[in-house]
Amino acid sequence: MKYFTSILTSAILYLLIIVNVHGQSITFDKPIDVSQGVVSGVSALDVADLNGDALMDVIVLEGGVHAEGRFTLAWFEQTKKGKWIKHDFNIPVKFDDFIGSARCDDMDNDGDMDLVFSNDGHGSGPINVYLLINPGKKKVYNQWEHALISTINGFHANDMRLADMDQNGKKDVIIRHKNPESLKIIFQNRNEDWQTKTIYEGQAGEGLAVGDINRDGMPDITMTGHWFKAPKDPKNDQFIRFDIEVGFKDVNKATKEEVGDINNDGRPDVLLSPAEHFKKYGGENYDLAWYECPPNPEEVTAWKKHVVKSDYNKAHCAKLADMDNDGDLDIISAVAWDDREIRIYINEGGEFQRSILVAKGKGIYSGAIADIDGDGDLDIVGEDKYATDAKPWLFRNLLIK
Repeated sequence: MKYFTSILTSAILYLLIIVNVHGQSITFDKPIDVSQGVVSGVSALDVADLNGDALMDVIVLEGGVHAEGRFTLAWFEQTKKGKWIKHDFNIPVKFDDFIGSARCDDMDNDGDMDLVFSNDGHGSGPINVYLLINPGKKKVYNQWEHALISTINGFHANDMRLADMDQNGKKDVIIRHKNPESLKIIFQNRNEDWQTKTIYEGQAGEGLAVGDINRDGMPDITMTGHWFKAPKDPKNDQFIRFDIEVGFKDVNKATKEEVGDINNDGRPDVLLSPAEHFKKYGGENYDLAWYECPPNPEEVTAWKKHVVKSDYNKAHCAKLADMDNDGDLDIISAVAWDDREIRIYINEGGEFQRSILVAKGKGIYSGAIADIDGDGDLDIVGEDKYATDAKPWLFRNLLIK
């Protein structure tokens, strides 16, 4: 009997351990200002390992028109002791007032991470899109080579993605801007020149994401309730627009969005977040929602909608990432104006009934998700508001200590 009791006790203890590991609540450490007060007015940022030391660094762009004239183009190196060292890019260019978007990726296929960003006058053009080329691990602290890869008629470029849209082995730049309201791809050709193509014009607003919606091997584009099917020859043929929720843009034309398999059925779903309350750019309160990709997305006029939070707005950050290490995608949502907060909605079989408050009083304007401290869980980095006195904050996930 004692032997049986011992086995039963051990089994119960084992089950409790499993529940504790897989059902534990995520907690976050006290937020850290990566810039240590040096930067104030961040309008765009990203994270990447720029110096090849296996530690994630933070790229910070502080800009201009809404940052009281301050301008910063720099990266903060994370040291092995957890300190952050600022390195200015020192690019010899007279920049305009607004840096609205920035992304890191290996643009020249040499094994290190480069930087692409847009610059315009916020309310005036043109838009200049720059590529900063990482000189490599040994020269990363030296001057980076820069290239102006496209000059575009328009302003307020606030959305950018990097992806190999034409499958030629080189990353391209997908960008959305105003005046005219336009969605464009800047194609990187094999001989290192760049070709800008307009995909769609006439739909006001913000927001885009990239993913292979119809699973044909070609990356497609989502944009505020629609998706654009990529042709086999994206540089020369036309993209075709299909609907996800055609009425979303009529309520709020500014979105932040992501593509990912939320319910683990093998198909790429779409997350949409109402991003701005300004009538000029955004609109009314609406739904933070994910849309279930049907088996035949080209034959359906409306995807099945799953509302995560209704009567919502100003959520200028929407990300999909496995924050609790349970194998599915959770939703990271952050409000960037007024009642700022950062919240994680926990994915439980495609349902999001439970949420975790990461921060109150701090939001995120763009932000990035990555394992910053290398401990095996995902952390959050983001500017707590749009420009003004925004700082680059690190919210360290304590799931794995």
